[in-house]
Amino acid sequence: MWRGIKWAFLALTIGSACVALLLVLQAGNAKQLHIESPDGAKSQQARVDAPLIIERKAGKMIWRLKAQKAEQELKGSMHLLDPELELFSEDGKRIPITGREAWFNPLSKAIHFKGDVVAHYDEWVLYSEDVSYDHAADTVLIPGDFRIEGKLTKARGRGMTVWRVDHHVRIEEAAWIEDRHPNQMGLKP
Repeated sequence: MWRGIKWAFLALTIGSACVALLLVLQAGNAKQLHIESPDGAKSQQARVDAPLIIERKAGKMIWRLKAQKAEQELKGSMHLLDPELELFSEDGKRIPITGREAWFNPLSKAIHFKGDVVAHYDEWVLYSEDVSYDHAADTVLIPGDFRIEGKLTKARGRGMTVWRVDHHVRIEEAAWIEDRHPNQMGLKP
């Protein structure tokens, strides 16, 4: 009796090994996506057409991020092509930010735009090459040069932080403002 059980387990083990080997060989023949990364190493990445990511808090939409294409990078962030971030102010105003490309970190929810970045708010249009949204601080950061144009006012400078909730703005350096109607600007000292 023990001899029969021993032969049955041996046959089961050999059969399992053959099935596993067959599955491994079939998986090896499947096509895999290999993309050359900038440093020349091959990697497997996921690509998504027209991704849409929405952040809500207490039933209100905080922001919506969409792009033409996205690639998941090995570092964990998503590389977005032709991205658009729509921030929503507390009073429901839509603030779109677009650029050539962006990187989205799904863990921190930080978004970093690079190249031809344009943001619209009311009558104002902001232009820069580098803009980030820090989800934890709920701020928009412009570390480099920027230009702002409105109906009556133009401004430029270097380094700016904007708080989404209370609309406060801080310019770090090199601020220059051209005002065509100073009494209508609404600035407070």
